[in-house]
Parts: sequence; structure tokens; C-alpha cells
Amino acid sequence: MKLLKSSLVAIALGSVLALNGAASAQEAADDHRSVAEANFQAADADGNGALDRSEFKAFINANAEKDLGRAKQIRRFKAYGRAFSRLDEDGNNSVSWAEVQAAQAGE
Repeated sequence: MKLLKSSLVAIALGSVLALNGAASAQEAADDHRSVAEANFQAADADGNGALDRSEFKAFINANAEKDLGRAKQIRRFKAYGRAFSRLDEDGNNSVSWAEVQAAQAGE
């Protein structure tokens, strides 16, 4: 009986820890998203809601400083143009926040 009780407590504790871990992971993802959005807004120098190539570079560099996503890799390999082109889904030579979010959802 004691063994059964201990097992049930361990299972319950494991479930709580797993839920806390999932919640913590979600909170971390939300924090990263918030930081990335703030970096996007800060990089959007002209305030038009989209980033041109020079603003995009500033956005990537800000994200690299915070170790967000693949920004450090993009900066290290100076792959700004390639990353910009991949995110610019509509080909209008600018990257919107919606395009950034779509890329994040696809990772």
C-alpha cells in the first residue's frame, strides 16, 4: 500500500512538473515574441509598419543580441539578404510583422 501511495504521489508530482515545464516553455516563447516585436518596432525607423533592407538588418542585429531565433546565425554569416528574401513572401521589398510571424510559425 505504501509503495502504491508513493507511486501515485510520484506520478502526480511528475504531471505537475510537466505542466509547469510546458507553461514555462510557453511563457518563454511569449517573452521571445514580445522582445522580437519590440525589436521590429524599434527597427522600423520610418514607422510604416514594415522593414526595408537596412531596417531589417537592424532588426536581425537586435534579435541576435538577445539570442532570438536564428538571428545570430544570420548575423555571423552576413546572410541578411537571403533571410530578407525568404521572409518577404509577397515580394514587395519589405518585411511586415505578419511575415515575421508566419516565418516563426513555420519553424
